[in-house]
Amino acid sequence: MRGWLVDNNVPRSVTWLLRDRGEDAVEVREALGQEAPDRAVVAYASAQGRWLITHDRGCARDAWHGGIPHVWLRTPETRDRDRLQSVLVCVIADLEAGRTRVTLFTRGYRTDR
Repeated sequence: MRGWLVDNNVPRSVTWLLRDRGEDAVEVREALGQEAPDRAVVAYASAQGRWLITHDRGCARDAWHGGIPHVWLRTPETRDRDRLQSVLVCVIADLEAGRTRVTLFTRGYRTDR
């Protein structure tokens, strides 16, 4: 399985969730710093073969246009961890099946391409 790249705007509780489940998760702030621009984040995810997880519309757009597999969180940040935990197995299956984008909403999610 590929590793995760967790964007700066995603709560650390998401990183901890992934790591607690045995996932390889790196935070953008660890790899690129707090002020890393979206394009650098997407380029790093691509170069490292990591799935990106972000709240940022611009970062999600750049990932989409670059064909980088990613999860776009459209949920309140306080609910990110629980929401992701409830569907993580499905999200991983979708990304492993070659989906480019998984969008998580407060209720439900959508996969694209």
